[in-house]
Amino acid sequence: MEVVWVYDNIKQNKTFYSVMNILMLIASVSLWKRYHPTHTRVVYLDDMTNDMFHQLGILSIWDQVRKLEYPEHINKTIFWSGCKTKIISLTDKPLVLVDHDFLIFKNIDKHLKDNILCSYDEFADNWYPTSNDPWNKQLTTPIEHIVDRASNVSLFYLPDPIFANKYGKQTLINHQEFSEMRESDMTPNHMIYSEQFMLRQWIEKQNIPYKTLCKNIWDCKKVLPSTTIWEKGIWDNIEALRNYKHFGMEKRYILDNRTNYNYDQTLLYLYRCINAGRLIDVDQLKSKLNNLKNR
Repeated sequence: MEVVWVYDNIKQNKTFYSVMNILMLIASVSLWKRYHPTHTRVVYLDDMTNDMFHQLGILSIWDQVRKLEYPEHINKTIFWSGCKTKIISLTDKPLVLVDHDFLIFKNIDKHLKDNILCSYDEFADNWYPTSNDPWNKQLTTPIEHIVDRASNVSLFYLPDPIFANKYGKQTLINHQEFSEMRESDMTPNHMIYSEQFMLRQWIEKQNIPYKTLCKNIWDCKKVLPSTTIWEKGIWDNIEALRNYKHFGMEKRYILDNRTNYNYDQTLLYLYRCINAGRLIDVDQLKSKLNNLKNR
């Protein structure tokens, strides 16, 4: 199984990098290796990030390092996930995509079979653009509204390359067309609308086999799992907390409160996760990360 991480410096300057985000990425890869030792770990990097990771001595945690390139004209400030979508649009094999802030604590090979697998479902009606969204109506292929759900793709398993290519290409088209509109009121919610919401609508409309790691539907507005259950989920919320962690919007809170106890504790927690994977010397890593100015 090929497992993919993507890291794209959308600012193309060194202020993009932070110690916490880099540690999350290394922890994500390290824990995946621990629980899935036979998987092929792949990363796609832009040139600046490749150079940065080379200086940090962390490129060796992946089996393959690939150059990230996608020429589409996309507003990366809003549609920063386009790099991941490009890879999906070109894959010729089943693959797992893992976000840098997603940590796994359990082997899930038995769930990587014939079903699309995502982290969890989200309520759409209190967070995503509505069916009356004026920008959606301007798309060449407007996104249909079928079910009040979106699929969180912090972990995203695509078993069928044909479906993956079709989905990835349409998402890229949406991102390009949204970018051309240049509307000041457009937000990153249009990125997840085109990516996570559209995916869930396609799954529903085409009756595609689909599972989520967590049964509890996530409420983005409350930033909490709800008591509403998706019957094809694998674990309830308590089990899910034991088996994986997706930092998601929690990252912003931690970074915005760096003097808070939570920031230092998060770094210590991530170092423990990295140490558990035994892919890299933690003491050497700490020394090199201390040189990063944007902490």
